[in-house]
Amino acid sequence: MALKAVKILKHFESPKEAGVHYRLTCLTGANKGKAYFFQGNRVVLGRSENADIQVLDLKSSREHAEVTRVANDFIVTDLGSQNGIVINDLKVKQHKLHDGDKLIIGKTVYKFSKILVEKKEKNNVIPLNKKKENDNLEDNPPEKKRTTLMLAAVCIIAVMIILEDDSKEKGKEGKTKTSQGTFKLNEVDDPFAKAIKQKRVQDKKNQEKLNLYFQRGLREYREGNFFRAIAEFEAARQWSPGDPLAKFYLRKTREELNSTIQDYFNKAARDEEAVKYSKAIVSYCAVIRLLYQYPEDERYKNAEEKIKNLEVVLGMAEGEVQCLGSKGADK
Repeated sequence: MALKAVKILKHFESPKEAGVHYRLTCLTGANKGKAYFFQGNRVVLGRSENADIQVLDLKSSREHAEVTRVANDFIVTDLGSQNGIVINDLKVKQHKLHDGDKLIIGKTVYKFSKILVEKKEKNNVIPLNKKKENDNLEDNPPEKKRTTLMLAAVCIIAVMIILEDDSKEKGKEGKTKTSQGTFKLNEVDDPFAKAIKQKRVQDKKNQEKLNLYFQRGLREYREGNFFRAIAEFEAARQWSPGDPLAKFYLRKTREELNSTIQDYFNKAARDEEAVKYSKAIVSYCAVIRLLYQYPEDERYKNAEEKIKNLEVVLGMAEGEVQCLGSKGADK
């Protein structure tokens, strides 16, 4: 029987075999908590039931990506999927995985880890090196033990004498060391040194603030809240206008928003051609919910006009379709 490409365990379980193991742990989605330990040299991820790691995500292709083993390295490659793969918030075609890397397909996140399983010692078995030490202790005659204790006592006394002399010398040098301490204090009080220290502290605070904006923005991005993500990345850019990462995240989020809206329009058009008018209305409403804060956007107006036409076709009253609900966008 051929060996399976992966061995599936729970995230807190480890293989019984001692040695180094590599795994992908699912952190989100329907398979959250499952750990896939690599056993073969090629592992395929995708929506297909025949995939080695089945990705239960609407944005996953049937064969989405593969992880191949080359010596002790694991290389993940996009298999020409429609939505691509993301490694640590950066879209890639191919990437060498490192311990702790996050592999993202759609909204499903996997973590790559290197696991060391140590060999367990059997009960009542003494390792050879420990047994040898015990044997040597038993073979020492009492005379040798007494001699060893006497030598140890002499060494202790000698060390105490040396330490006492050293303490006296330090007392004599107290004035010199005090003057050196005063020089260092003056150095710290120097205005130029203080300015450098304050700048370093401020730079660290700025970076921590930026990282907070990035973390919140990326979380909103993964959940499909694109405008909230854009707001976080805009705040990061205002906080640090020249930061290249803030500009990159802004551009990628806007591209994903535009792509998602276009996908809804394409789906609605297909449903209209198939005379599935109710489904088409659902897609147009999705556009309106995405752009509810921007009613002047041409795409918002287009979706509204399409819904009005479909209300006529379905014999509904004008305004009967309420995409945002009676309480507005927060509903």
